[in-house]
Amino acid sequence: MRDLARSSVVLVAIGAAVAVVVIVGLVLALQPPKQFDPGTPEAAIQGYFQAVVDRSRADAERFMTPDLVERCGADLNQIRDTADSLRVAIVDTEPDGSRAEVTVEITERSASSVFLGEPHTFREALVVEHVGDVWLISEAPWPIYCWEA
Repeated sequence: MRDLARSSVVLVAIGAAVAVVVIVGLVLALQPPKQFDPGTPEAAIQGYFQAVVDRSRADAERFMTPDLVERCGADLNQIRDTADSLRVAIVDTEPDGSRAEVTVEITERSASSVFLGEPHTFREALVVEHVGDVWLISEAPWPIYCWEA
């Protein structure tokens, strides 16, 4: 009888621990994304990727230098072909005067992929330049990969 009571206590403790882990996970997952201060390289990257998620070429172009928009041309249509599910996290920012390199970790999941929706995670580095009062992406950002002419 004592072993049965001890087993019950252990099972209750394990169940409580699992419940706490699930609750913490839900709280973290449901938090809104961090909003970066306007006028920072991170805010420019965040705005760009929000435009990518929204599949809005016009909004994405607002976060790019005019030179990059011109060089990319029709390649900007690739913004509409992004994954079904996209998650982006800023990993690091390395400022260098009026330029900065912002490294992001991108996780995408496509329901139509051959991997049956398995997520794919990779890192990209985007270069932004301080132009007037704003930071703008100046080098080919994911998902368009437009190169120098």
